[in-house]
Amino acid sequence: MPNKTQLARLWPEPGPPLTTESPVRWPGISPESTAAVRDYLQKDFEQHHGFFNLVGAHNHTPFHLLVEWVLGGAPEHLTAIWDQHVALERPRFESPHPITEETFFDHLGDEQYYRAYLYFFCDLVLRKPVHAVVEEWIFGTRVNFGSEKAALREDGMVNRLLAGFLHPLIYVGFGLEFSLPGLVAEGLAHTAVHHNASSTLVPRYLFDKPSVPRSIRSNSAGVHAFSILARIQRDSRYNSLGDTFKFDNIHMKYGEDVQRYAAEWITNGDMNSKEIAEKMKELIFCNVVIYAMGGWNEQMGFRHAEFVLMHLVTSSITMQSYMATLTSTTSKSALLRAYFARSLAYWISRGRPLLRPRSFFTSPHPTSLPPPIPGPTPTPNTSSTFPKISALGNITPNPWLQIIQSALVHPDDHLAKFQRTLAYYGALYGGVKAGEFRGTELEGGEYIDGTLFVRTAGWTMLRMGRVREGEKSEYWASDPNFSISFVSLTAP
Repeated sequence: MPNKTQLARLWPEPGPPLTTESPVRWPGISPESTAAVRDYLQKDFEQHHGFFNLVGAHNHTPFHLLVEWVLGGAPEHLTAIWDQHVALERPRFESPHPITEETFFDHLGDEQYYRAYLYFFCDLVLRKPVHAVVEEWIFGTRVNFGSEKAALREDGMVNRLLAGFLHPLIYVGFGLEFSLPGLVAEGLAHTAVHHNASSTLVPRYLFDKPSVPRSIRSNSAGVHAFSILARIQRDSRYNSLGDTFKFDNIHMKYGEDVQRYAAEWITNGDMNSKEIAEKMKELIFCNVVIYAMGGWNEQMGFRHAEFVLMHLVTSSITMQSYMATLTSTTSKSALLRAYFARSLAYWISRGRPLLRPRSFFTSPHPTSLPPPIPGPTPTPNTSSTFPKISALGNITPNPWLQIIQSALVHPDDHLAKFQRTLAYYGALYGGVKAGEFRGTELEGGEYIDGTLFVRTAGWTMLRMGRVREGEKSEYWASDPNFSISFVSLTAP
């Protein structure tokens, strides 16, 4: 266990963003809230295990605390969040044996060794630059394909990073974004104790230079992500799959096919900053489209806020921090393509719900035509309010403010993280005009514009319940933590 001085270095006050493209801090942060979030993060590190139950459900305490803090949550709000999670989390326990560089490969995939891997990585991030630790222990060839043990065909740390609904990726990514070495160490420990499910989604050639086999190498910038979605949507091999087809079966049966699709998306491991920014933009639009239109029905509207696909959105916000931190273009390319392949596989595993951009973007959305808000509402002064639009339009001229306010007090710990992500994307890409994606193969892609993010946030808020305004809270469809029945994802 780190000593008091080391704990202070592992858990400083959250630091500034790594890049100007990282999510901004919202107003509302105070010295008191900053002290509270630091205290609770360190207590969680000292007191709790990485999983809150015996089937591998992740400890969400750090995410919930950091998102509510960065959105301006008051200290008493953070205390309530801490109390909520304390009642749920498993107490820490020590591992049977310590982990060293010599024994690192001996206990991968064994959550009994979570604490040992955590101490191992804490020691590393205290002695070396955090980015160097991540490069070596996640993206190094040795920790992905270098095991000398006959029982392990590969060690697959990138695969492990993307396991468990992408939570190890989120842990490390939040640690990078908020400059918290302790959270990076927790994410690396999570990575180590997850199972390495398959080599098909992360093939060895990702770690070679150049990172694409000659047989599929191209001089082009790669196929657009929307075109990849269209090709998978047309691929008859997936027609018989329903939304109960397990993810493990996807990568075992179709992993190589999915990886070939991902290889068409990025065809060169040596990308410059402009090319990375373009691929990040495609990835962001792609994952939000998969979630939003995966829950869309042309007759019924948005009726399915799906739990698994939601994680494609909440995890994507961490990719900016990885791109700002990693120094190797091979590592950046490998992560982008591996993450894209995993996103595609999750979409296929949920039944590959049809994407209908035209219907989604031509339907009124709840932030432009909001239904009456239940409960008391402000009454704008008709002679003084500027501009004189309407009482309804002047209550919350910026719909993001109402969305974030209601998400902050919703009991589900994913929702504030989800809405913060979409608000950030709305700030980056809200001005994208319809027609920008006209040249892709996705039918109706020309209708997609920057309102994607506020539309998705508004529909999700209605589906989950605007609790601040008096509505009852709901939860994500297919959330294993709540036994709630929802209409089928693939219903026509």
